[in-house]
Amino acid sequence: MKRRSLALSLIVVFVLSLLNITSFMLPTVKAGDTSSVSIQLSGGPTKTKSYLGEDIEVKLKLTPTGQINVQRSPVSVVLIIDSSGSMQDRGKMTAAKDAAKNLIDSFKSSAKTGDKLGLIDFDSYVNDGSRYYRKINTTYYGPYSTSNTSTTNLVDLTNGSSVNTVKGLIDNMSAYGGTNMEAALNKANTLLSSSPSGNEKYVIMVTDGMPTFYMTSETRNGYPVITGPGNQSDSVSKSKTLSAVQSLAQNGTKVFVVGVDTTGADIDRDFIDDMASTGNGKAYYISNTNALNSILQDIFRIINMAVSYDNITVEYPIPAGLTVTSMPSGWTVENGKLKGSFNPITFTNGGGTPSAQELSFKISSNVEGIYNLGKVTVTYKRYDTVNGETSGTLELNLGQVEFVRRPGISATFQIIGTGNIVEPDTPYNAKLTISAYGKSLDIVTVINNFVLSLNNEGVTLQKVSTSNPAFNYAVDSGPTPTSVTIDYRVTFTNVGSITLNPVLNYQINETPKVLNLTPISLFVFDSSNIIEGFSITKKMISDNSTANLSVKIDDMGLFSYDSSAKIEIMIEMEPANAIITNVTFPLKLTVDRNTRVDSTGLRVALQTVNFKVKPNQTAAKVSFNISQINLIVSGTSYTTPFEKRINDVVVKKAVLR
Repeated sequence: MKRRSLALSLIVVFVLSLLNITSFMLPTVKAGDTSSVSIQLSGGPTKTKSYLGEDIEVKLKLTPTGQINVQRSPVSVVLIIDSSGSMQDRGKMTAAKDAAKNLIDSFKSSAKTGDKLGLIDFDSYVNDGSRYYRKINTTYYGPYSTSNTSTTNLVDLTNGSSVNTVKGLIDNMSAYGGTNMEAALNKANTLLSSSPSGNEKYVIMVTDGMPTFYMTSETRNGYPVITGPGNQSDSVSKSKTLSAVQSLAQNGTKVFVVGVDTTGADIDRDFIDDMASTGNGKAYYISNTNALNSILQDIFRIINMAVSYDNITVEYPIPAGLTVTSMPSGWTVENGKLKGSFNPITFTNGGGTPSAQELSFKISSNVEGIYNLGKVTVTYKRYDTVNGETSGTLELNLGQVEFVRRPGISATFQIIGTGNIVEPDTPYNAKLTISAYGKSLDIVTVINNFVLSLNNEGVTLQKVSTSNPAFNYAVDSGPTPTSVTIDYRVTFTNVGSITLNPVLNYQINETPKVLNLTPISLFVFDSSNIIEGFSITKKMISDNSTANLSVKIDDMGLFSYDSSAKIEIMIEMEPANAIITNVTFPLKLTVDRNTRVDSTGLRVALQTVNFKVKPNQTAAKVSFNISQINLIVSGTSYTTPFEKRINDVVVKKAVLR
């Protein structure tokens, strides 16, 4: 029997040892631990290549990870409501009372044993049914009575009757007086001094202004004395308010401050930030009273061990050459940076993992090239009751994108070696040069079936090349080949100014396309018919007398084509040294737009020449020949050989009888 009992004892010890080992090996979760949650940034361009002028969408995804499932400690919460006179404006008082009662309901519905609640209504002083004096300079005024709309102690949140009483106090609040934040915070400290040991302590203050009163160290007739500007804040009011917050923090209380800033100038945000920072809490701002309820519910969730991420801002420096063509509502482009925000994210205790948020913007470019998109930066504020408020940054490298031209061509048509002047009825060599560009990002592409026309009835165009070139694009590739040349001959049938308007018809994957080429301006000049007359006023000339050489010219509209053009006519005398003249041969006659036009429309160039027989001669016979014509058009000279003569001009001395 003893042996059996001993055996049973050994078995029990062994099992207990196993249980202890197992318990030791299991992971333990720290009470109130909120470190298991975070947010992650991902995303990038939805495609890496696009055509010029088209968009590439860039997606940004903010993904919450983890969840919170912890048991919170009991809490003692004091709700402070500003009921100063300005709270009556724009529905602030009504919104504050409604939101406060909803907050209390939320605490009540999740209350656990030990949870406590306090309420403080304040304006110039705490509205707890007490009395006070106001000191202005050295004069005391009062005593003033206060309404009884604050709790005298912490009430049990699990006691429905007590909670309803607190809500009734809120209903009886009215807006009047100044703003004595110090008095309210000191009262909260007093209430929380009776908080059960082990309770987490919180103060939630709702205010629309700045401290305008503060407490003195005096009493009068047993009542406290306040002072201060009354209608505005000052450095003393602020300093004493912050000291009251600091006292709360030193006693382990976290302070949340909600600024109801409906005009944009009700409160000093820096001061509200200082209050929350000093109190290891968090500051909130609303510009619309409708948001007050949701803010107080956010605070409730945080006290209930939630983790909040807010002020989640996005900043993206836009690379040179890129344009943001679309962005989420409320986002802006400032100084070359895209700026926006994500919605706040709250991990609610026991509420699972929040949904991810996805936003996107679009970029485009009109300049071909590869672009490094760089980094997008997300900054945020994280708050939980364990670690307080911290700041964080997320960065995401967006990689590269490429913008390309769609498959296409450019082309030039050139008449070879002519400049701006051509002769009629003379074939000229010409060439069409076609260059292909771009990439085909999606399908195989062929560009072919090129047909050129010059759109001028005074020109004939003959294709010399027999090949039918084509450009071929594989997917995500450029053209093969990149350039082709097609040879032509061009003949001009009309004389005068002429403009060619080359048009190239072609196909891209059998779809007809038209490309208008650069116009070509030419002048068709018939040099064989330019000289309509060449004469001299007399062919028998006395020694040491004059005669006029005259040339009649058909300019064929040259000066309408180029008003600065010139026609130079070169005249030779043969034999060159047979007689003495006052001009030098070869003689150059210049015709321009100012040269006289006769009744037949011809321009007339004259040169008076003095003729003299050499001393050892009595007579001489010479001829005159137009040997060359120079056209100077657009600063370029064109030379044409010519032949037109005046023969047997005789110069002789008089015979004395």
